[in-house]
Amino acid sequence: MAKKDRGWIKLHRKLQNSAIWNSNEEFNRRDAWIDLLLLMNHEDRTVVINGKKVVIEQGQHWTSYRILADRWHWSVGRVKRYLALLSDLGMCTVSGTPNGTLLTVVNYGFYQGQRYTDGYTHEYTDGYTDEHTDGLQTRTKEELKKNEERITGAAGSAFSSERE
Repeated sequence: MAKKDRGWIKLHRKLQNSAIWNSNEEFNRRDAWIDLLLLMNHEDRTVVINGKKVVIEQGQHWTSYRILADRWHWSVGRVKRYLALLSDLGMCTVSGTPNGTLLTVVNYGFYQGQRYTDGYTHEYTDGYTDEHTDGLQTRTKEELKKNEERITGAAGSAFSSERE
C-alpha cells in the first residue's frame, strides 16, 4: 500500500491564523481545497439570513464567489471554474443564488471521524474508518440536496437585492 493510501490526517483551524497562511500570496488549487475544508462547519449551525433562520449543516459553508476570490487572490471567473472542477470531481457540491453560494464537501463527516461534544475527535487513525457515527456522517446525497435546496431557496429570497 502506498503511503498516500494509509489513512488521513487532521488539520486544526488555527492553521488559518499562522503567518504563512495569511500571506498575500495567491492560493494554488491545493491551498484553496484545504482552505475550503477549514471553512466548512464542523457542526450544524443556525444562522439568520434576511430575517429567516437557516441551518448550515456540518460540512457546508455559505459564501460568495467574490469572498473566495478576495480570499484566494483570484478572479471571480477562476473561482467559478475551480468550484465547477471540484463539483465535476465529486469533491463538493455548489448551490448558488444570485446572492450567495452554498458549498457542501461530499462525505465531510465521513472523513472527519466521530465527533464528541467536547469538540475533539477521540479515535486513532490507522487507515480504517470507525463504523460508529453520530448521525451526521451518514447523510445521503438526497438529504444533502434537500438541505441545499432549502437553504438556497431561503437565501435567494433573503438576498435578492445583493449580488455576488
